[in-house]
Amino acid sequence: MRKLNYTFKNSTYSEEIPLVLLHGFLESSSMWEHVELPEGYPAVLIDLPGHGKSNHPELICDSIAEMANMVIDVVDELQLTQFHVIGHSMGGYIGLEIKKNDLRAEKIMLLNSNFWSDSPQKVKDRIRVAEIVQTNQSHFIYEVIPNLFLNPQDFDREVKAIISEALEMSPDAIGKASIAMSKRKDYSSFVREQSADFTCIQGIEDSIVPVKQMRESLEGSQVNYIEIEEVGHVAHFEASGKLNALIDDFLK
Repeated sequence: MRKLNYTFKNSTYSEEIPLVLLHGFLESSSMWEHVELPEGYPAVLIDLPGHGKSNHPELICDSIAEMANMVIDVVDELQLTQFHVIGHSMGGYIGLEIKKNDLRAEKIMLLNSNFWSDSPQKVKDRIRVAEIVQTNQSHFIYEVIPNLFLNPQDFDREVKAIISEALEMSPDAIGKASIAMSKRKDYSSFVREQSADFTCIQGIEDSIVPVKQMRESLEGSQVNYIEIEEVGHVAHFEASGKLNALIDDFLK
């Protein structure tokens, strides 16, 4: 069985709890190049199934739980006894699954992500995506990626870079990842029960994760919740300085 592609870097200070970084749908571990971790902090950057260099057909799957198990295989290989997770979008869904099922998982940051299951309409939309990419992958990619940004015209180079990476993915990888997200579990109660371990970073203008729904879902909880103004679904591009400071706080 092939394993996910990953990089383990900045392991200067071995006494720190390592950070597992999980990118989002249509992205790769290269997204973390736009995030500045504390110097020397140990971090594992993983390409999720079908994405980046984890593009072998054997790795492609349509289950968030299966994706989480593959990440755990990496954690096992590195012999990590504890770890934190930052998951962007789909990576956050995988982080939730890991937190639920692996006691070594400590703190979880959901970055432009959420913890509820898809609505019936959203499920239909994701199934439709899986169908569309079989015949018109490039059109889908060129359509969806600019919409991740509040002002895509201000991030032309970044938009083109994500598009370029996404075009390297197979239609099967994109379709199955979309189906996996449609079938994910609802972890709303779990997040409330384990609220001290969770941080949620929300772009107020996020078109993928509605801020209104996030506010309502977290009302009365003790989850560390931070909103960032003038940010859509990609805070690592649109508010990198602010995000770097929030990650520093998260790790402290």
